[in-house]
Amino acid sequence: MKLKIDLSRQGNFILAVLLIHFVFFGYISNVYEKSIGNRVIFLYQVLFNPISILSLFILIAIIFFLGFREQFFEYGIKNSIWLVPVIIIESWIWYMFINSFQADLLELFGSLLITYFLSFESYLTILILLGINISSAILGAFAKTKYKDYLGKIKEVEL
Repeated sequence: MKLKIDLSRQGNFILAVLLIHFVFFGYISNVYEKSIGNRVIFLYQVLFNPISILSLFILIAIIFFLGFREQFFEYGIKNSIWLVPVIIIESWIWYMFINSFQADLLELFGSLLITYFLSFESYLTILILLGINISSAILGAFAKTKYKDYLGKIKEVEL
């Protein structure tokens, strides 16, 4: 059995992951400059903070772009759901990078997992990220269908 992965179809997802890493988390790191603390783990505190509210709109724009670029809207929604664990793991990486000078990395990771999965804030973060991603992907798919209808009407007028 031969396993073949079509990378051309996964290009939008890879682009979204890169945009989340460089644009979304880059904006957050520029705003807070290592004074973020535990808020990078619980992203709802960052997304709805008046200082960094632009990060919410950056995340919505990235997911909207992902949903708009996909051929079928189901792929955009599926990829937006797959981006939730990517965003969470990326926030863990940023947290470990910020606090890597204070403790042993393995000890830090163990305490991170215990802190994350035993708190209510983590599940709130997951639900909020899931809601933002799914609604943005649906909005992007809706905009693409309206854009296709618009292009069809223009072709009818030209004929």
